[in-house]
Amino acid sequence: MRFIGLTYLHKTPQFFMASLVFVVLILSGCNSDFLPSNKEIKQWPVHTTCKLDASACTTSVENQSITLDIQPKPIRVARMLNVRVKLTGIQAEKVELDIAGQNMYMGYNRVTLTPVKGQPHLYEGQSMLAFCTNDKMDWHLSVLVTQKDQPLIQAPFALTTRTQ
Repeated sequence: MRFIGLTYLHKTPQFFMASLVFVVLILSGCNSDFLPSNKEIKQWPVHTTCKLDASACTTSVENQSITLDIQPKPIRVARMLNVRVKLTGIQAEKVELDIAGQNMYMGYNRVTLTPVKGQPHLYEGQSMLAFCTNDKMDWHLSVLVTQKDQPLIQAPFALTTRTQ
């Protein structure tokens, strides 16, 4: 019996079959229900006319609306922010706020908001905008609403901060 060194291992039929099985398993896992990307997403239009740093902003589609309010104002980077989301016409299982930098990548920043007791359809939590060295930073804030047997709602809002 001859030793097939590691340099020739990739040429054997057993290695080829094992590689093929591995690739098939990986690709079949990409279609798994465990992946959030498998859920249908209802993308609402970006809300650009309201200024989040001045007031709460509401966006609507059909008979549903989402109001996002961030305190304190003016909104500053590297400070704890109180976030409130009010839903109208939406039965949510989970509400999240995702914050992404537009000018540059600022890391993963997503917080799950908790329901406010005694106030149906109102959710709150805390988050922070990452410190940025740019004088002006544009942010993309998305309220993500998970519903039972319905598409995930993604309602985006625009925010601009300035270093002072």
